[in-house]
Amino acid sequence: MEILRINRTHPQPDLIKRALGVLMAGGIVAYPTETAYGLAVDASNEEAIGKIFVVKRRVQKPLPVLVANLTMAKRYVTFDALASQLVKKHWPGALTLILPFRNTLPSALILGKPGLAVRQSSQPVAHALVSGLDRPITCTSANISGKGVLYSGQEVMRHFQTEPIQPDLILDAGEIPEEPPSTIIDCTATPPSITRQGSITIALKAVANPLRSKAKKKA
Repeated sequence: MEILRINRTHPQPDLIKRALGVLMAGGIVAYPTETAYGLAVDASNEEAIGKIFVVKRRVQKPLPVLVANLTMAKRYVTFDALASQLVKKHWPGALTLILPFRNTLPSALILGKPGLAVRQSSQPVAHALVSGLDRPITCTSANISGKGVLYSGQEVMRHFQTEPIQPDLILDAGEIPEEPPSTIIDCTATPPSITRQGSITIALKAVANPLRSKAKKKA
């Protein structure tokens, strides 16, 4: 388990390049997001996805992913009017949307669910990783399932240092502010529902009602 100190707001290109090499080789990278430290693997690599489940001791729970932008997201999920409006207002940021899956990534990410959880991060290190890879990366929290959320690279190192399987690389951007997790909205449900109210407070009815009115006028 290697640890590299990286600038949180202006990540050094050479360190991002090293992290990308780990991801492309099927490895696991711990990295900062705007809400906590996460674990990244190349979300197109089924074997690497399997490693995440082992490292986290995670059982039967889908994995969320980060995308670089809306264009990348549309390769893997579909957007309706509500999702498009939410993205326009809240991406990049701490809003995760569960959207209909296009089956263009390994099904291990969704574990039989109809949707994939996607988000665009505003954190520069996270954004540099997913942009450089040009594919989604996982953004599950960097901890063993059921344990506390971690807010520094040193905490991540201590958390995993006695484990038989560990992240390959930790990008240590120092301690980040303790923020609530991302808000999650399930857009595959009818009607769409908030499954976790986190950093961003959203009143779905306030967003959805104007969209319904526009749809009626067009009809």
